[in-house]
Amino acid sequence: MIHSPQFEHLQLVVENQVATISLDRAGGVNAFSTAMYREIRAAIRIADSAGDVSCILLRSAKRDFGVGGDLHEMRELLDNGQDVDLYRFRDDLPYAALRSTRKPTVAAVDGLCVGGGLGIATSCDIVLVGDSARFGVPEVKMGLIDGLAASTLFGHIPRSALNYLLFSGKLIDAREAVRIGLALECVPGAELQARARELAHDVSSTSASAIEQYKRIIRGYERLDNLDDVAELIVKSPEVRARLNDFHARRSE
Repeated sequence: MIHSPQFEHLQLVVENQVATISLDRAGGVNAFSTAMYREIRAAIRIADSAGDVSCILLRSAKRDFGVGGDLHEMRELLDNGQDVDLYRFRDDLPYAALRSTRKPTVAAVDGLCVGGGLGIATSCDIVLVGDSARFGVPEVKMGLIDGLAASTLFGHIPRSALNYLLFSGKLIDAREAVRIGLALECVPGAELQARARELAHDVSSTSASAIEQYKRIIRGYERLDNLDDVAELIVKSPEVRARLNDFHARRSE
């Protein structure tokens, strides 16, 4: 039985052996602050340790699955001279907890899924998409890099498609995501949650120990880059600061 704390930015519900984590940042879109990242990581660990959970399902309670890291928080830390605090984005990331969970994980994605949202989705074992889903790695527009996307998607989608996502910062739609292998299947948005629960129950009914061993083998093929590189780039690069300031200036016009 799950005994979870009161979360501010998500809900954690267990039903029929499936733990559903609904991303729902208070007061806005799912832009991932350090506090929200911490809550996601905690919810994953709680679900992974619960004896009555056989599968973990991540979804969004908002229109968009995730629009990336909270650039407003990032800029405030830079403006306040709290450069070392930027490493909190690295320290609080939930990807390692999500990828190391023993239980199968499913992401149900609709709307925007970029930056941190893409990191969370692609850290799951299976990705389902609604027909309005859009994926991308827009960090390059800020002068940033996403070491996780480069590592986790390499070998899983065509090299040219990976390079296009990383180099251009452009978005691809749901059907293209399925075509290149980023997602398993695309369904109408109204059917996404029901299909995700159906798939979660499918994998919940098989051998938990066999799934755990499959996950260990498959994850063993992957090599993640040092994500401290991202925080170091933010702290040391004048270009990153300039691009962040320009982004906020355009948003406030």
